[in-house]
Amino acid sequence: MLTRHNRTQESSNVVDGKQPNNKVASIVVVLFLLGAIAAFAMFGKDGDRKPVEAKKAAVVRVAKAERMDVPRELRSVGHVEPLATVAVRSRVDGELVDVLFSEGDRVKAGQQLFTIDPRPFDEAIRQSAAKVAQAKADVSKCRSLIAKDRSELARLAANRERDMAEEANARRDHARYQELVKEGAVSVEQENRYATNVASLAATVKADSAAMENEKSVIQSDQAQLEAAQAALKAAESDLLNAKLQRTYCSITAPMDGKTGALLVHRGQMVKAGDVSSLVVINKVKPVYVSFSVPEQDLPRIQELQHERPLTVGIEGLPEHVGEVNGKLTFIDNSVQRNTGTILLKATFANEREVLWPGTYVKAVLELDTIRDAIVVPTRAIQVGQVGQYVYVIGADNKAKLVVVKSKYNTAENSVIEGDLKPGDQVVIDGHMQLMPEAPVDIQPSGAGKVTD
Repeated sequence: MLTRHNRTQESSNVVDGKQPNNKVASIVVVLFLLGAIAAFAMFGKDGDRKPVEAKKAAVVRVAKAERMDVPRELRSVGHVEPLATVAVRSRVDGELVDVLFSEGDRVKAGQQLFTIDPRPFDEAIRQSAAKVAQAKADVSKCRSLIAKDRSELARLAANRERDMAEEANARRDHARYQELVKEGAVSVEQENRYATNVASLAATVKADSAAMENEKSVIQSDQAQLEAAQAALKAAESDLLNAKLQRTYCSITAPMDGKTGALLVHRGQMVKAGDVSSLVVINKVKPVYVSFSVPEQDLPRIQELQHERPLTVGIEGLPEHVGEVNGKLTFIDNSVQRNTGTILLKATFANEREVLWPGTYVKAVLELDTIRDAIVVPTRAIQVGQVGQYVYVIGADNKAKLVVVKSKYNTAENSVIEGDLKPGDQVVIDGHMQLMPEAPVDIQPSGAGKVTD
């Protein structure tokens, strides 16, 4: 028989065995109630639900597509260069005694700029002139001797002719007496006298010939002296000309029209020929070059067009009062720069008003050709998506329509496009992020506040 204590313990054990299942059930119930309360708080009763608001119209700005002729251009940063630059240096050594211009002056070709002390050069001219005079006197003396020698040679020649004639007569007489001796008409002594006379005259003729040869040798010697004197005269005259030329270098003139830079020497300084440093630098600023580079892929088109007509190069970004400044493409480099893939071009500008200054950077615009009757829209109207390039066109119903286009040529502001677009169509230029096809729009005027994408 169980005692009360035992029954109580048994009952307690049974309850303890079911305790875990009761806790899980309690947790599930609590979670369900919490979820129901949250759902009721979020959605409320069926009668209290608000209808979904209709989608608002997208705020956009638009611009009209236009038909126009669009010039095709290449833009590049250019560098203004003088047409010519000359560093003026001295050709002679001496003291700089005068500076005849001011820094920054515009000078003309041939205008005197500097004067170097001419006194040493004047003295050199006097010395060279004296040498020339002495050399001329020597030449004159040699010519006189040659003339005298030739006169003596002529006299000797005449004597020899005379003696040769006498010798011939003596030989004829001797021959006749030789015949008479054979006939016994004259004595042998008489014939011998004629033989002796012939021998004497023959010796005289020989002596005359020797004297002539000697005189010819004298003439040759005098001729050599004359040639030496003439060479000395030419050298002296050359020295004189050089001295006069050096004297002209004392007056340093401008080699071309241009504008002078900073004066690098001053009056009283010694200057030397061949100094690395210059006296002043002159830049030719009318006309000037503008050098710039374009991508190598544009070169064939540039060359093709240049064969047809001169290509114009303009300058952008100049002050309004300057107006248009245009030049002509005059130089294409003979090779492409490997490291940049570009080629150097140069345009020549008359620069009569000197608005282009050497050393400055400008925006060069090379005008190639013109796209006729092109459809043009602002560049910012063109978007890129999965369909490629497209624009949003706003129809009469104020809804956006996506139109696929293709950009043929772009500038900083406008683009030439191909596609189903007509002049006058309104294209969206601001507010694209809010748009989708057939979305209603609210077109804002151009001067309104900023449209937020």
